[in-house]
Order: sequence, then C-alpha cells, then structure tokens
Amino acid sequence: MKAYRESIAYMYSDNPQVIKDYAEFAGVPEAVARRVRDEFFPRALVEPDEIHGMDSLLAEAVALKFIPAPLTKDQVAELVKIQK
Repeated sequence: MKAYRESIAYMYSDNPQVIKDYAEFAGVPEAVARRVRDEFFPRALVEPDEIHGMDSLLAEAVALKFIPAPLTKDQVAELVKIQK
C-alpha cells in the first residue's frame, strides 16, 4: 500500500514530468493523458483509504451473483480494516 500511495502522490503532484510519463505509458498525447487523469480519475477516486459507492458496488455484485447478499456495515468495516 505504501508504494501505491507514493504512486498516487506522484501522479497528482505538480511535477511537469508526470503527464509526460503518463502519456508515454498510455500511448496517448499529453493533452489526453491530462484529461483522463483529471476528469476521469480524479485523485479522490483513486485514494486507497476511502471507499466510495459501496452501495452501488454491492448491488451490482449481488445482481451479477458474485456474492449472495449485500455485505453488512460490519463486514465492510472489517474488509476496510484488513486492507489498511
């Protein structure tokens, strides 16, 4: 998790090399890389310490039969604790 957090910190830093690296990795122009990062993957979405949209994720998991029933709040809290 430490390496993931460091990667996120780098990808959303003010370092001008970030967008160049991301564009090269994704094989797209720098303008596209910046737009994808800023509009489609805002930092709040990729931060590992917060889970957003759990209700819709659980509903989809049940609908697709990945789990038999939604997790309880206690089960979710336990999973989050394990991830940290």
